[in-house]
Amino acid sequence: MGYNSHSSCVTAERQKEVQMSKKISSPVQRWAGTVTIADPLTIPQAQLIEAGMTMPENGADGRVWLSVIDNMQLPAVFGCVEKWELDNMPADLTVDNFPASPRKESHDLVDWLFTEIRKVYFGELVIPNAPSPTLTDTQAKDDTAVK
Repeated sequence: MGYNSHSSCVTAERQKEVQMSKKISSPVQRWAGTVTIADPLTIPQAQLIEAGMTMPENGADGRVWLSVIDNMQLPAVFGCVEKWELDNMPADLTVDNFPASPRKESHDLVDWLFTEIRKVYFGELVIPNAPSPTLTDTQAKDDTAVK
């Protein structure tokens, strides 16, 4: 098989297209700036996102604290963020030192990041305020099985 220089150029161009990241601007004033997230995602990143979409169990009083939800979603956020460029954040930002207060702003930041990552996971066809697709949305009905 001979060497085809055109073929290798196309492959290199395609690799650049495939390895594009997505730079997003923070809507949270306290932490203004940008974050770069992976796009496309890897299987390990997809698994972190799926774990973050799992519904937490209600507490004894029937409530779920936002910090519980944030704690479930932060591993996916950190697994998918390639670069942090946010004001008022530690230089060596980790899950352990991610700011948890003020609570509303902190949750807003995590929620925004996780929503943006889910857009990459599901594709850009996510409609605002629409429920996210679930496995049950795509499973075949029993009556469609091969007989």
